[in-house]
Amino acid sequence: MSDVATHRAVLPETGPDRLSEILAPVQGDLRAFRRQFKKVIRSGIWIVDEIAAYLVRSKGKGLRPTLTILSARACGASGPLPERTLIAALVVEMLHTATLVHDDVVDKADERRGRPSLNLVFNNKVAVLFGDFMLARSLQGMLAQRSLDVLDLFSDCSIRLAEGELVEAIRQRKLDLDKTDYFRMVGDKTASLISAACQMGPLSLGLGDEFRAPLAHYGELVGVAFQIRDDLLDLGDGAQRIGKPIGLDLGQAKLTLPLIHTLEQVSESEKRHVQKLLRRSKKLGKRGKSIDLREVVELINKHRGIEYAREVALDYANRACDALSDLPDNEYRHQLCRFARFAAERNR
Repeated sequence: MSDVATHRAVLPETGPDRLSEILAPVQGDLRAFRRQFKKVIRSGIWIVDEIAAYLVRSKGKGLRPTLTILSARACGASGPLPERTLIAALVVEMLHTATLVHDDVVDKADERRGRPSLNLVFNNKVAVLFGDFMLARSLQGMLAQRSLDVLDLFSDCSIRLAEGELVEAIRQRKLDLDKTDYFRMVGDKTASLISAACQMGPLSLGLGDEFRAPLAHYGELVGVAFQIRDDLLDLGDGAQRIGKPIGLDLGQAKLTLPLIHTLEQVSESEKRHVQKLLRRSKKLGKRGKSIDLREVVELINKHRGIEYAREVALDYANRACDALSDLPDNEYRHQLCRFARFAAERNR
């Protein structure tokens, strides 16, 4: 993927705080999804049900299953959603939850969605095993679709998720990620699942590539915009409450787009100095300590890393909107277009 395209579409006017308006047409569907989700993640085993209850209270935004539902509606689903579509949304959310739980253990995170993470409340072993449980439930839902296309989609998605995380872990040690590698990594670790979520809408309805292909492309583009906005929120750009501490990624020496852009602008000596600070921050973080990284943030601001990343995120959102042009012109397609803008501008 390129970083900035020359083509720019015009998105509907919306703001980063208008998610409730975007979701309004599918509120009934989302209520049905949440009821089903609460049932599916319980098992009758007390520890699993205790963790599941804690997870439900955390109340994540559920953006990925929402995209599945909006995509199904955009493809023409009317009346009560088919059970297959609700299960498809569950598959997406359970797989996403499993990756988040495992990520928190790997990153030694102590906060998720504004609350203590599972690994902090319980312990690493319990958190990993619960992540495995969610993954198993997701696989069960995939099989319930009785579709080789669904299994192909998620086998490919799972490989990309793992590859993206591995590339990030390796590059995090070397601190040598460039923009080309960044967009490839983000496409794998973030956009792949968002794209899969969008494709599950038409797949659950038994529709073909004429519906699936535009939504696959849309999801890839939205996923990149979403991750770039995460990069910006980590630096405190417009953040209100993002569910994790500001500067967490920077302190763990994760190479985000604003930082990568900055490192391309500075001298070799400045680059080595920044890399030294980030390595030291990551090393101290493993001991429960931290250092002040304001110097790095000031350098990012000086070289317009934040402005550059904002521009790229909005460009991806514009292109995502364009990708939907072959779908039926209906209210739900318009809401998907608005969601693309939300992904690039959200404050949390």
